[in-house]
Amino acid sequence: MLELRLGTWEHFKLNTYSNYQEWGNSMNIEHYWERERVSKDYVTGHRPWILVDSEQPDEILASCESYTQESPYCLKGTNEIKYGLSESIASVFVDPKHRNKGYATKLMKLIYDRFKNQEKRIFCELYSDINPIVYEKCGWIQNPPTTLKINFNDNLIVSKFLNSINNNQFEFINENNSKPVTESNIELVLKKGIEHTKKTLIEIANHNETNSSIEYVFSKQFTKSEFFWEISQAKLYPTIIEGFEVPTVFGHCILNKEVDDLKDFNDIRSFIVWTFDYREKCLKILKLFADSELDFKFLLKKSYDQALKTNFQSILAWWPKSSSDKFKKEFFDSINQEIIIRNGSIPMVTSWINLNGNNNNNNGSTDINKGIWINVEKFGWV
Repeated sequence: MLELRLGTWEHFKLNTYSNYQEWGNSMNIEHYWERERVSKDYVTGHRPWILVDSEQPDEILASCESYTQESPYCLKGTNEIKYGLSESIASVFVDPKHRNKGYATKLMKLIYDRFKNQEKRIFCELYSDINPIVYEKCGWIQNPPTTLKINFNDNLIVSKFLNSINNNQFEFINENNSKPVTESNIELVLKKGIEHTKKTLIEIANHNETNSSIEYVFSKQFTKSEFFWEISQAKLYPTIIEGFEVPTVFGHCILNKEVDDLKDFNDIRSFIVWTFDYREKCLKILKLFADSELDFKFLLKKSYDQALKTNFQSILAWWPKSSSDKFKKEFFDSINQEIIIRNGSIPMVTSWINLNGNNNNNNGSTDINKGIWINVEKFGWV
């Protein structure tokens, strides 16, 4: 009989070494293990999972990892933010010798059933690099992998972007009313983002144009866990890839007033947070919130300047189908760029939010198509 079992740290290490050929490009195997080991110091609720045959339990047939986080949701027509536990699935792997036997599907069906029946679980997300139908058969639904990519090797794309930005517009934004995002002030930036997320959940749950079949809105939160998971990797790569310096600036924020030191998250008006992918030479935007078109352009220009400074070749932002929870559509239209469909990292989610507002059990859980998932951005991928 096939069984899902909670793995040990040794199982996690063994699985990491096994999947090195799949995901360890541009690193040797020891660097790959170091990356995985160090990043786990920052994530919350990390657990390795293994699929085994009960008669041969020492042979791992399939494996994955999960991460648990407290996440908010709001029921339609209410003004109350409630919380449950979300799960993120990553590193679904089957050794080549065990492939084409249905083990990955069995693993995902078992983990789906386990999370669905655990107390306080409200949704589970993953980002698929394979045909999403594999996960759809197990209970997940996909969201469009829509993306903004400014490719520095495409002169037309860069020209359109730069022509849309008039630096004279930014004369009133200076070092006193805007600040780089660093490890010392990231908590304030994240707190601003979390407060905005809660406000947005309530707004969408009560908006007249929200689909009548929708019963709830839910989201992950961009917390210190996700931020330090990302930058732990960004800080590791320059030590193993020549030609790069360890980064210290991870975004920028615009303030409501001039201050010497940022001490209150309420002083933040707009912000962008990014990370560095040295393997792909790409600046990846983790989170962006803009209060105005001017702020939007200023923050994107900051990301462009940082990418040039780092000798990167592109900027990448996961752009959900509807970005109205972060800025108005006309802001994006103003930079003369096109949304593309990225290859891989397809956002997928399943949810079990109880309409009674009590997630101590899921017997009354609603249909997964009755919820809206917001904040589908790069910060959520683990």
